[in-house]
Amino acid sequence: MDPDATSLGEIDRLRRRLDEMDRQLLALLNQRMEVAKRIGERKRRESQLIFDPVREEAVIRDLVKQDAGSLSPLGIRAIFQEIFSLSRAQQGVLRIGCCGGAASLLAAHRRFGSSDGYRMVRSAEEGKRLLVEESIDILVLPKQRLLDWSHWLLRKPDAQSPVTVCGESDLPHLLAIHRMGWRSRFYIIRLGKEPIRPQDGSQSQKAVFLLAGCSREAMDRWRHRFGGCWAPTNPCAGGKEPPDASALVHLWEVFDPPSREALRETCSALCGDSAWIVLLGAYPVSSDTRL
Repeated sequence: MDPDATSLGEIDRLRRRLDEMDRQLLALLNQRMEVAKRIGERKRRESQLIFDPVREEAVIRDLVKQDAGSLSPLGIRAIFQEIFSLSRAQQGVLRIGCCGGAASLLAAHRRFGSSDGYRMVRSAEEGKRLLVEESIDILVLPKQRLLDWSHWLLRKPDAQSPVTVCGESDLPHLLAIHRMGWRSRFYIIRLGKEPIRPQDGSQSQKAVFLLAGCSREAMDRWRHRFGGCWAPTNPCAGGKEPPDASALVHLWEVFDPPSREALRETCSALCGDSAWIVLLGAYPVSSDTRL
């Protein structure tokens, strides 16, 4: 018997098995879409946003934990984020604003998928306006551009922040080391929602804060006590050094943050009565998320 013919026969048999599996997968996906559509109807009645980052991260984390095959965690994440995008499309298109040029669009597409709606946004201020007008549901914003909103976010020390950081997305590694790498990391922001608080204590979470009135020396002492990553900004026009430290605003990212009480006490002790700290968001993070 011709060995080449035998090999081709085996390949054909295996391909027929793949074809049958593909049909089964397609049937299951269609069943999932029907269930997603029913969930969407309930969400619309209750005026809920169709994007649920806590739920999505919990599902992916559980699937990665249960996987006993050869799929990589990144592969599982990519597959199911596209499935989530298809499911959201059954509930109504999620309108995503992308601020930061092509890099933000790539980061958003990587995080959400091909079935959501994307809109290019020219600046942080335009993104803020579109959120307030409810012309977009969420905004993908370069992390350093969040600091453009310092005065808006810190206008009242005791007020709830007008926006919530509910997730993040990076460019793929090979693109992040390209010339776009300086702005390869992005926040996912929604308007006027209570900051997300993951309920599962076993999940690692990341929190984002703004701290106003903190000197560089106090910032160093804070970092020594709590860790995390800082990004200072100068809200004064023209980018000149502010006349006093109280004009400084800092962005602080930290995994598994301390309690609010501990943060308020530390803020008062290190920065004085003129400083305050505002929680912008807390959300579950994957194991490969970096500060």
